[in-house]
Amino acid sequence: MIRLEGRKWLIARSAALSLLGVAGRILGDALHVPGYFDSVGAASAAVSGPAWGLLSGLISGALLIPYYKAYLIGLAAPALMGLVYGLLRERYRVLGSLAAALVYVLSWAAAYCAATGTWSRIPAFLQTRGAFILMLDAVLCAGLGEIFGRVSTPRGALALSLASLAVAGASWAVVRQNEWGVVSRFSDRPGWERFHTKMDLVWIWMGGKGINNYYYPETRFERGEPGYQVWVGLYWIQGRRDVKDVSLVSEFAVWDQNFWLGAHGAPDPYTYVIDVWNITETEFWGHRAYLMYGGMVTKSDVEPYEEVWIEGFFITFYDEELDRTGIVYACALKDVLPEMKDELWALVRSWGS
Repeated sequence: MIRLEGRKWLIARSAALSLLGVAGRILGDALHVPGYFDSVGAASAAVSGPAWGLLSGLISGALLIPYYKAYLIGLAAPALMGLVYGLLRERYRVLGSLAAALVYVLSWAAAYCAATGTWSRIPAFLQTRGAFILMLDAVLCAGLGEIFGRVSTPRGALALSLASLAVAGASWAVVRQNEWGVVSRFSDRPGWERFHTKMDLVWIWMGGKGINNYYYPETRFERGEPGYQVWVGLYWIQGRRDVKDVSLVSEFAVWDQNFWLGAHGAPDPYTYVIDVWNITETEFWGHRAYLMYGGMVTKSDVEPYEEVWIEGFFITFYDEELDRTGIVYACALKDVLPEMKDELWALVRSWGS
């Protein structure tokens, strides 16, 4: 028989409940549900007090770092949610959940700003669709916490831990297929750097999650070279989006570009879409797709961060089997696009049919 008493039991219980946060995060991605659900363990542990909510949230965030490296700077989000909810829940159950949810949203906004240096924009983040989604996410986690927080025996905590691990493992198998399975299409190409990055911290504010598979030439940061400021890639976004809507490309690209600029030290990053033209129906990877051309004004990511005009082509499509929306993008400086266009198309076509 398992016997734990006092503080040792509360520590073990908090650690066991933290696995709920891990399972919730990965399950949400597997089901393509907006939000993170990483604070359900912290809220459950907070039933025993704020210190245990804080501890469980810290453990959840730490365990999720291998899954998504943004938890290196977002570790505080589930932890502070658990702390605030634990402080307020006994006397102010509803108010406590709302206050904890607000702290949770602010924590993720602070993580974004810590990565980009855009602290003045925190008030704007609170007005986004993504902030509302994260608020609902945290309030739901508080409600679930009242259920899972009733676990009061070591045997029950062990059973809950095993169930959380099983859910997390099964969910990861789904995520590996529908999110990361696409990575195999992108092979190395001489003269180009290749990357695959989870974009949830960037896109959550517009209610999106997914990965960015992208290349840039080795000369991307060398002013005067044809490869300066060139991008080629594929946004692989959870769920169905309206691929006929040209604003779809604009929204994801603007958030991506502004985050990149801030992370590279550009002050007050901005990106404005100039125009989208010549929209035609086509096919990509066997899916009905739309090809369009467009341009945007933004900043360079190289000091002195001058304004640049970028143009290129985009392809949008929806993969029904994997429930993913794809956005292909290929851009260069407006003046050098004619010189780079064939190479950009060659790279996109190298991803297979």
